[in-house]
Amino acid sequence: MNKLFKNTALVVLATLTMGTSVQALAHKVGIVDMQTIYAQVPQTAAIDNALKSEFSERRQELEKLQGDIRFEMEKFQREAPTMSEDQKKALGDKINGMQKQFAEKGRPLEQEIKQRQNQELAKLQKTIITAIEEIAKDGDFDEVKVKDGTIYFNPKEVTDLSEKVVERVSKK
Repeated sequence: MNKLFKNTALVVLATLTMGTSVQALAHKVGIVDMQTIYAQVPQTAAIDNALKSEFSERRQELEKLQGDIRFEMEKFQREAPTMSEDQKKALGDKINGMQKQFAEKGRPLEQEIKQRQNQELAKLQKTIITAIEEIAKDGDFDEVKVKDGTIYFNPKEVTDLSEKVVERVSKK
């Protein structure tokens, strides 16, 4: 038993003299809340504004068409009791044609907006990830995790880097 104690003490002493310390064995972990970052960086609002202006004409066209459809449907409901069958059929056909036109224009526009939004968010995501990597290197972090993908973390042992990321990305 005494020999085991001496050997253990020698191993600990040798380890400490080689420069390994308890501090070196610590694992420094950071965490980021991506939803907070996206919500707070000014680039997100700029993307929204750019997409709104880029697609504003086509959206206005669809809104006008939607208003025309609503008007014709109200007209149909109001005047149906006094209309002949031919007039009802003609107005119904007109409404159906307008609804078909709305669907043909609306779906591609929606898809195009989503595609452009994804492209812009991918660029922003690259900027955010670069900022996270820079902050992690500057702060000597061993690991940075996304808050949403982490079930539990001890706030005493993990540093939230979200605010630093927002500051750095906002400057770019």
